[in-house]
Amino acid sequence: MTSNRTGSRGAAARRLSALGLALLGMIAVSPAAGAAPGPVAERVHQSAPPAKTRMASGETPSVAAETEKVRAAFVLGLVPTDEQLRLNDKDFVILLWRRATGAEVRGSAELAFASSDAACTEWIRTGIHQANTRDQVNQLRDAEAARVARELKEQALIVLGIVPESELVITNNRDFIYEITRRATGPKVKAAALEAFGQPDPAQKEFIANGLRTAHSRDQQDKIDAEAAGEAAKKARLEAEAARARAVSVVRVLPTPDIVTLPDDDILRVIADRATPGSELEKDAVKALRSRDRADWRRFIDTGVFAAYKRDNAIVLQKKYEADRRIVEEIKTRADNSGLQPRLARAAAAALAGGVDEVQGFLGIGQYEVLTQSLSRNALNGNIAGHYLRDVNGALVVKPGSPEPAPDEGLDATWRIGPGLANAECRSFESATKPNYYLARYHDGQKIRVGVRPTDGTNDFFWNATWCVDTKLPSAGVTIRGGADFLRRETDGTAGVGTVYYWWVTDPNPDSTEITLHWLNRYLPDYDPYADLWVEPVGAEQVDGRVRFRDFQERDDEGVPHPAFRLYWSAATGVHRLNVGRGTTCPAPEILDAYLKLGGHKSVLGPPSSDDACTAERTGRYAHFGSAGSIYSTDRTGAHAVSGAIRAKWASLGSEKSTLGYPTSDEFDIPGGRRNTFERGRIDFDAATGVATAYPTTS
Repeated sequence: MTSNRTGSRGAAARRLSALGLALLGMIAVSPAAGAAPGPVAERVHQSAPPAKTRMASGETPSVAAETEKVRAAFVLGLVPTDEQLRLNDKDFVILLWRRATGAEVRGSAELAFASSDAACTEWIRTGIHQANTRDQVNQLRDAEAARVARELKEQALIVLGIVPESELVITNNRDFIYEITRRATGPKVKAAALEAFGQPDPAQKEFIANGLRTAHSRDQQDKIDAEAAGEAAKKARLEAEAARARAVSVVRVLPTPDIVTLPDDDILRVIADRATPGSELEKDAVKALRSRDRADWRRFIDTGVFAAYKRDNAIVLQKKYEADRRIVEEIKTRADNSGLQPRLARAAAAALAGGVDEVQGFLGIGQYEVLTQSLSRNALNGNIAGHYLRDVNGALVVKPGSPEPAPDEGLDATWRIGPGLANAECRSFESATKPNYYLARYHDGQKIRVGVRPTDGTNDFFWNATWCVDTKLPSAGVTIRGGADFLRRETDGTAGVGTVYYWWVTDPNPDSTEITLHWLNRYLPDYDPYADLWVEPVGAEQVDGRVRFRDFQERDDEGVPHPAFRLYWSAATGVHRLNVGRGTTCPAPEILDAYLKLGGHKSVLGPPSSDDACTAERTGRYAHFGSAGSIYSTDRTGAHAVSGAIRAKWASLGSEKSTLGYPTSDEFDIPGGRRNTFERGRIDFDAATGVATAYPTTS
């Protein structure tokens, strides 16, 4: 194994050297090679520094590394300057889009740009390379869908008399509608655009495709009515010209006076000539033109042109949907086969179970939201669950979290899993907190180690940061191999490489507090994160000052879950269980319910210091709290608390085995002190003397 080399941060020529000239042989250069790079226009949006930007999940979103931008630019024969490499990912996509000539590279860039920042990042990393491959074999997938989205925006602008600027028509729907609110002059268009601006994406698509044209026609009608009041002939002429203007916008013809004053049959010829050969639009225009009935011409201009164009788009989008489903199926298959991306596989399955919107949503942004996972030690490695592979202040360790973790602590055990940098069939693990830092092997001069290191763009680093699943066992997880070495936990708790070692691949941002560790290791000895759990949490762990608690449920023999117990933790008392209900081993009234009625951990009792357990004769149950409180429960006495000096006195007599028996009341005030009653007597506490005295019942 060769050690990683430090990456160059100098001029573009040195980056080219760092990546290696062999890279040029791996990437097909498009016909755009040799053209001068164009300037990048200022954009309305400003990207926040990636290290300080957080997604809803709490993870730091990944951004494309400089080396990834260089590789993407090489596809188009461009050696990017330092200034270009400093562009945010969206602007870098636009830079390459301007350079590209291949239909799929341009189309996929437009779809990514109109989707999300994450989609732009993934396009730089992998999308441009995949699209360029499709261009080389003339396989269209994204180009037609991008054309439809672009044409709808061009039509909308032409209808409003706005010049369709190339970069405006590839923006996302929300930004495009914002521009409509700024540039449109008609009050009804402005009002409809303002309403659509705050709507979900499907409603915004409908506004661009149909709603804008409808609102504009109403603005036109208002103007016509005002200009031609009382002049029927003029009004009819203006209405006809407005309809022709809307019709020719479908084929992106500017509605100049020369155009809108043409006879209806000439308008049909304009549309037929500009329509895509063989399209529904061309067929319907020719069919209407062949009719001798002028009413057929007018119907086509008023409504038919839009219906035909809509059918054309539906055909294109159906083909795109079918292609997208195949892509999602491939993603699911790769995620399943990798053994390292169960979240991605589940999300792909959910998208496939849905429809067009779910599939598009998954490919647009959903797939990028489920790339993170965590790696957990499992039962084959010492039967200790809840220990995760973590980057803790630069040290790579396998350990649980803190007993009282900070809100984002689980991020140190979260890894963004993507295609292997050196082999796309394997995987690379990127830190969730440090973009472009990867789990990588390196040689420290004495032995091979593993750490979290920044990419330097060399083939050495790519190879050292690529990991393959060697073995998958349904009940044991996966082994992860880099080169000839397996990722493993060393005896001192650090991560290293060596012999075979199994990992669970679990959800990101793991919670491994003392309560979670207790649950996993006491109640789930054969814990499998991919199987239905017989004991599982109900809701998140609750925090109240220095006390933490969480509710759990258990499944019965039919697999139906039922409330089971609550676990409490404090630094002084540790983790202890209080049961829900009577139980079966030693049935008695619920101790947890009695405890909560007294105020729970905020009461004088404090948090539990023992589990809810059976008494010696198994006719009752008890739990201890803090250092001087208990609750005892039987059917004949109910559940009652004893504490302080009264409890100490009762314990000295033998507790429930004493002549007094079980408590029949909680502690209550009496003149000069406090009292508990018992089955066969009472104990009084004298506040003046601090002495507790037992008074057995005499018979």
